[in-house]
Amino acid sequence: MAALNDALAIAIESIPEHCHREIKQAVGRAMSAIIDETINPAILALPELKPSQDAWCAVAKTRARARADSFAS
Repeated sequence: MAALNDALAIAIESIPEHCHREIKQAVGRAMSAIIDETINPAILALPELKPSQDAWCAVAKTRARARADSFAS
């Protein structure tokens, strides 16, 4: 997932703005498929893999901060 997110960030920098929505949707569909077909079944089989709400919040904050920092530089 992180690799897809990073690839999207790189792609957005190098393609025309009118193409951003299309590539964002394509990457979103790929991420959704990974979640639906890999992550969710793994969590169902091994519930101890399910992160807590606090862990999800920490990840979201870290990713948002990294995204904001990348726009600032």
